[in-house]
Amino acid sequence: MKKRIIGKWCIAMLAGAGMAYAEVSPYVGLWVGSAGLQAVNEVSIPFDANNVARAPDPLVPTATGDRADVRIILHVNAAGQVSLLKDIAVVNRNLSGDVSATVADIAAAGSDEFSLALVTDPSLYAEYPMQKATRFTSVVFDFGDAQATHVLDAQVSNVVAYVVATVKGKTDTAVNTREKRNLIVEDIVTAVKGWPAPADNVAVSYQAFLQSVKDANAIPSIAASPSPTSGAAGIWMLTANTLAAASSFGDTRAAAFVTAIQAAGTANDSTNAWNAAANGADINNTVTRLLSGKATGDALAAAARYAATNATPATAAQLKALSSSADAMGAALASKWADRDTRATGALDAMFEAVAATAATGRDAGDITAVVLVNAIAAGQAALLEALAQYPGARNAPGTDYTAFVTSADYAVVPEKAARAAAAAALTERVENPLTYEATLTGVATAAAVTALQSTYAAAARARQNELPLDGTFAPGNGDPRFMLELDNPNTLGAAGLTGQIFLPANFPTNPFRHRRHPDHSVGYDITRNIRLDFDAPDAQGAVPSVTRGVKTVSGMYREEFLGLHKPLGPDQDIGLRTEGRFQLNRISTISTLNGK
Repeated sequence: MKKRIIGKWCIAMLAGAGMAYAEVSPYVGLWVGSAGLQAVNEVSIPFDANNVARAPDPLVPTATGDRADVRIILHVNAAGQVSLLKDIAVVNRNLSGDVSATVADIAAAGSDEFSLALVTDPSLYAEYPMQKATRFTSVVFDFGDAQATHVLDAQVSNVVAYVVATVKGKTDTAVNTREKRNLIVEDIVTAVKGWPAPADNVAVSYQAFLQSVKDANAIPSIAASPSPTSGAAGIWMLTANTLAAASSFGDTRAAAFVTAIQAAGTANDSTNAWNAAANGADINNTVTRLLSGKATGDALAAAARYAATNATPATAAQLKALSSSADAMGAALASKWADRDTRATGALDAMFEAVAATAATGRDAGDITAVVLVNAIAAGQAALLEALAQYPGARNAPGTDYTAFVTSADYAVVPEKAARAAAAAALTERVENPLTYEATLTGVATAAAVTALQSTYAAAARARQNELPLDGTFAPGNGDPRFMLELDNPNTLGAAGLTGQIFLPANFPTNPFRHRRHPDHSVGYDITRNIRLDFDAPDAQGAVPSVTRGVKTVSGMYREEFLGLHKPLGPDQDIGLRTEGRFQLNRISTISTLNGK
């Protein structure tokens, strides 16, 4: 009963703070487990008793003689967004730099979840105290950033198209000597210099878009628009779509930014709209990291202790004015994107209000101090979770490795290098095969450009991601957890619970076809992995209870299709190697944010 009262109180407080209520996912936290793969589709074609070849259905995985176990690590944030992780470190933000800390030291420093952080980005390790951290990892997942290779392919395609058009447009007389052909190559190279679109650096172009909206004070007018495609919202949506089309990256964040503002509020009450805009501009997740970080956790713990032990009932204003609240409040004010941005300050206000109200209720009921303290902390944590649920993270943001690649000196000369190689090859093809060159020109030019850019492609292939966003909903009963063999028709498999795609370029360091000690295996093949998870129906309670009552479990079916490891199967040559098996995940933490400060 107390937990239900706390939840309603938090919702009311957030509404009063001008926040649009969004339900906290009941499955928030870190889930670790494994899948036992025990079925694969068959690629060989056996002969039956009549010596007739009978190809097995490539859509249907069949039972194997053994089982392969795969570790799975998932994280669900407060907004219900799910990420598949390769590895994660659990660190204590309160520990000193003493790596010989004992269990007693850890307990004294505070080992509750508000003292811990889940870190997936190795570049952030230095922000946390040095310690012997707990680490979970899965050796079977590696997330290549396909966008780096994708934008490079687009650059090559654009250059090749220009080269082919130019070569086709020349007369026979214009290409009949080596000197003339060399001059054409140099003209083409000069024409394409500086071609890498600035929009490929989508981190910069998106920031420029945000600044232009802010400078124009367009938030109220966008919020007042009748739809995302009309009024002021429609005007800015055109700009957003132009931005997305300017790069093959396909950055849809600007369009999502306009849509969120339009849906969030009106010109008369635009706090929600400003908060939606500020969240879209928070590309580094500053507020979510703050609200789940050490400064906020310390402020909550101190506020709860004060409210539980003070001689008179504490008010939210008193808790907010405590010296222990200064760091969190200062960081909240510093995080504001604009004056109307109340995401962090509003969340902290809601936290202090919830702590004060819950402590006062417990004292009035005659609860002992320890009970008042526990309930006050729980109320504050619930308020913060409600706040975090309002602001889901961007799922199409560029990775650090991608940005480093498109801003590198190597990428800046891609058009020039590609044009020189493609033009020379295309002109040679025209001279040597005057009757057939038009049919082969694009292929010859592309092959030459790719060969000339081999080191650049290798650099693009090394781009990685720390998390893989999954589409769908993490919830028991979501998806179709049946084995394919159980279906009368494999096409009757229901909708998926969660889906995601991993792309490993041919030059990716862990591409399974690469072998540095074999000259024929220096480059692999592009590999695509399509992942799907389907959940079993919920238990009798209909949901996963709180982890305070023990580790809770979800189970279901894990499926994966590999494209690139084998020639495509099926009559349309579009089916990869498929495998499936049962999975089980245990929730080991309810921490809602990755890489909290």
